[in-house]
Amino acid sequence: MEEHCCIYCGDQEDISRCLKCDEAWLCPTHKEPHCGAGEGECAPFKVEQDEKSGRYLVATRDIEKGSVILRDKASVLGPMITKTKLACLNCLATEGLRPCSKCKWPVCSSECEDGMWHQMECGVLSQSEAEPSISYDKDSFHLYPCVVPLRLLLLRDNNPSAWRVIDTFMDHNDQRDTDNQAWKLHELLVRNFVQKYLKLPFSDDEVRRAIGIIRTNTVKLEQPKTGGEGVAMFPTYSYANHRCQCNTFTRKVGHTLELVAQIDIRRGEEISTRYTTPQLGSYQRIQDIQKTWHFVCQCPRCLDPSEFGSMMSAVKCERCDAGYLLPRLPTVIGSPWRCGGCGKVVGVSAIQGKLKGVLDVIAENRNEDNQSLLKVISLLEDSLHPNHYLILGIKEIIIQRLMRSIVSSKSKKVSDENVIEDLKLRTKLFSHLAGVLKMVDSKGTNWEQRLESFQMEEKEIVLRISSQG
Repeated sequence: MEEHCCIYCGDQEDISRCLKCDEAWLCPTHKEPHCGAGEGECAPFKVEQDEKSGRYLVATRDIEKGSVILRDKASVLGPMITKTKLACLNCLATEGLRPCSKCKWPVCSSECEDGMWHQMECGVLSQSEAEPSISYDKDSFHLYPCVVPLRLLLLRDNNPSAWRVIDTFMDHNDQRDTDNQAWKLHELLVRNFVQKYLKLPFSDDEVRRAIGIIRTNTVKLEQPKTGGEGVAMFPTYSYANHRCQCNTFTRKVGHTLELVAQIDIRRGEEISTRYTTPQLGSYQRIQDIQKTWHFVCQCPRCLDPSEFGSMMSAVKCERCDAGYLLPRLPTVIGSPWRCGGCGKVVGVSAIQGKLKGVLDVIAENRNEDNQSLLKVISLLEDSLHPNHYLILGIKEIIIQRLMRSIVSSKSKKVSDENVIEDLKLRTKLFSHLAGVLKMVDSKGTNWEQRLESFQMEEKEIVLRISSQG
């Protein structure tokens, strides 16, 4: 008799053939995401696996641009694991916090006290002999980074079917010998919290695996209505692999994530997502990918030292006036850098030292006014290419400020001259930003459309002000 297993997690318990496509075998956990993502149709993807890429998503039919490929509900979510800001343990709200009547940890209402997320740990926390020493006049509590790892550990007994899926995820623990001190302290904190503070029977290896799974597979979750932020794990979405120029984008609605086709995707093509922002130059992006997800991205952008001619990581050569230094082997973190003008070669330590100085300048001036930041940009262009991602980052800060200023000017008494000045500066800065990013970003992104909308808004407001004058 032929044995079958779930196409997602490999589970062989209670599996059944998909009634819609008659091809896939599904466990109870994956029956809904497989058949429910396509508005009553069988979902347009399957999970495949190989030694090089692990598990990944493949289109089972042609998918049109704008189509929702999957809708995924969070299996685990909670406060940030690298920050300790106080928030409601159920909805992540940061206002109106009070102690839960059972466990004494922060919640914002009686509804959240009995909410599904807080209930994951409330009973365990309530049984602890020690009450949390939380000061509500402060905005942090040192044990908050332990909440999500605890929830993941408890999932094994509280929701075995969800845990079976998550247990298939990579943790990269065999590659974490180079963890920085902060991550080592985080693991020690979680172990002490789980084993000594709560006296739960989880081993060091189980705690370490939970942290590894979280670090590898969670995404940032922002709650605009409540002002909170955290991390969440979306089980099916986690199977989508990274490409710097991917063919999808994500949309988060509450605790649900939607994966949407950014371009037309043909049957048999891999469905990819992106782990990093396109605004990062290869110098930083490649390091982040290798240190966090432990693979070397071989996409065309990463393999091209100039990043399609954008020069987003280029550093000015000190020997000649016209040349810029770029890595000779961009996917090798310690690669030497070479000037495209005079051919000078320098070690990566020289580049690291120069960029550290740049980052120090940015940190010192980040909160200065827009004109001061524009002067910083002029200063940095003496050592970096004008398209360098650190310079673009400063321009993004200014653009965000200008957008807020323009919106607030509609309800405040702001001179017409200042409004027009803000509009023109925003368009100028965004025009440069969009021009660079459309060179390196995925197909189907809307940088040009956003620029056109800024230009149209500027034109309309200028015309209105002129007619009123």
